[in-house]
Amino acid sequence: MRALFLTITAAMAALAIGCVEGGSRESEPAGDELGEADQAFGEAGCGTISMTGLDPEDGISLSTLVEQDSPDWTYNPGTTCPYQYIVEYTNLPADDPNKALVIMPRLGGGVTFTAITNQADCERTHLQVGYYVWNTSSSSPTVTTYQEDGLWSGSTCLRWPVEGTLPAADGKFKIRAAVRVLFCAFSDGCTATQRTNLKVGVDPQWIQL
Repeated sequence: MRALFLTITAAMAALAIGCVEGGSRESEPAGDELGEADQAFGEAGCGTISMTGLDPEDGISLSTLVEQDSPDWTYNPGTTCPYQYIVEYTNLPADDPNKALVIMPRLGGGVTFTAITNQADCERTHLQVGYYVWNTSSSSPTVTTYQEDGLWSGSTCLRWPVEGTLPAADGKFKIRAAVRVLFCAFSDGCTATQRTNLKVGVDPQWIQL
C-alpha cells in the first residue's frame, strides 16, 4: 500500500509542476518502449557490488542523508552494474508512520528538465534508477525500479514518472540507488551506452503520508 501511495504521489507531483508552470499535458511517453535500455536497469549486480572498491566517479557510501551528485557523467562501476552511479545510504532513521523517506533521482549538476528548451531533446531524456533496499543486515535486498521521461508540454519540458515505485527507506537497514540518464529516441533502440554528458544525483526527501 505504501509503495502504491508513493507512485501516486510522484505522479501527482508531476501534474502539480505542469499546473504551476502553465503547461498542458499533451502526450505521455511509453516507458516500455526503451527496449535495450532496460538491460542492467535494476540488475542484481548493482546490489552485490562492493562499495569499498568503487572509484569516486562510480559511487559513494554515505551515513548521513545529504544530496549527492556524481562527480561527472562517466559513471560505470563495471559489467555487473554498467553505466550507473551508485549512492548508498546507511544509518537510516527509524520508521515513521506519518511520513516516508524516499531517495528521489534527478539530473545532476544543477540541471533540470525544465532547462531543456526544445521538444526533441526533452523527449530523448530518460532518468532511470534501480533501488536496492535491505530490511536488516542479514537480508537480501528488495529490488525495485523507477523511471522518469521528459514530457514536452506546451513550451516546457516536464519530468514525468512513467513507471515504477519509490520505496520507503525509513526503518530500513540500508538502501542503494543506482541512477543513470539516457539520451535517445525510442526509435533508436536506446542502448545503455547512449548516455548524456550530464551528471546524475539523488535527493533524500520526506513525503507526508
